[in-house]
Amino acid sequence: MTELDIMQRAKQYIDALANGYDPLSGQPVRDDDVVNQVRISRCLFYVSGVLQKVIDNGGEIKKVKLPRAKKALFSVTAEQISQIHPYSSEVSATRVAAILNSLIDTDKMQKLKTTDITGWLLSIGMLQDIETSTGRKRKIPTSNGEMLGMKEASFVNEQGIPTQYTVYDKNAQQFILDNIEAIIAYIRESEETK
Repeated sequence: MTELDIMQRAKQYIDALANGYDPLSGQPVRDDDVVNQVRISRCLFYVSGVLQKVIDNGGEIKKVKLPRAKKALFSVTAEQISQIHPYSSEVSATRVAAILNSLIDTDKMQKLKTTDITGWLLSIGMLQDIETSTGRKRKIPTSNGEMLGMKEASFVNEQGIPTQYTVYDKNAQQFILDNIEAIIAYIRESEETK
């Protein structure tokens, strides 16, 4: 008996129970039997439907991943935010975004991008754009950003080239968490202007 055969047999049993019949004898179950309770019966019909989808998919359980255009914009609840505690060490905006993205179902919702955070910080004057010697633009903290707990850091990348980036201390991370609704509003405005 294959896995698919087992699933089909299980569905037959669930269907029989959902309709108030003993799946082995085919006889109606007693009126006071637990499977005759409406909520239990509805639950069995639901499980039967889910099992049918798996059977229709050849026995494979596959999570449906929506294309980016069909995903909901990033959002989190106050309760989810309350679960996050800033790091005591300095971290990048990429790390802050990753922490926030761990709260959501990324198959159904767009991830928060680092550029969403830094774009919002730029819009409120905590970061500023500068042009590097190579002609690239880079965001660095303003004096307000530095007072909040942002600063430049550097590391040497795999090619041996020093690279600079902005890090956020515990206070700056908390500022981002406290203002997540403003960042979400910034994301929505940005999407509407596209």
